[in-house]
Amino acid sequence: MPLVDRLYSSGEYSDLVISCRREEYHVHRAIVCTQSEFFAAACRTSFKEAQEGKVDLPDDDPRLVHIMIHYLYHFDYDLDLQPKQTSPSAAEMDGPLYTHASIYALGEKYLIRGLKTVALRKFRDAATAVVDVDDFVKATLEVYTSTVEDDRGLRDAVVKTLYENSDWLEKENVQDALKNVVPLAYDLVMYIRQHRIF
Repeated sequence: MPLVDRLYSSGEYSDLVISCRREEYHVHRAIVCTQSEFFAAACRTSFKEAQEGKVDLPDDDPRLVHIMIHYLYHFDYDLDLQPKQTSPSAAEMDGPLYTHASIYALGEKYLIRGLKTVALRKFRDAATAVVDVDDFVKATLEVYTSTVEDDRGLRDAVVKTLYENSDWLEKENVQDALKNVVPLAYDLVMYIRQHRIF
């Protein structure tokens, strides 16, 4: 078993605890803080987290935090990953597009660029095979509420997927999303303008 896998699985020599509701992860600052500006700042400051060696993430979905911690040690993740103690969360019932979008948002929140990159790649891959329009709409709303305007990765992937599946524009939930999320409608019009002659 590679060393990093052993450290991840056993928690040996951990010097930081990340908790999310009933889950606790005994992690290593050298691994976590070098990939996350958020955790690095929390461990450098005179805040309680640095002194106690514990960071609590009570507002996040335990399954998504589990995936994030796994990513920090393995530089990849799988949607089948489950925390040990937490009962099924809403994320387990969500479709892959929404879950990848939520993981991307978690990467943004905790300033983990690599996680955002992997989540974007997985979102794009899932979008090419998407058949669940409801998952796409839910993911679209997550993307447009959890990313800033100039963070184009997921927004561009959403618009491209919608452009390539223009028959979805007949669906009521897609129409509602376009009516209610003005930046989405604008981005779609600009994408069409770039790819077609008006």
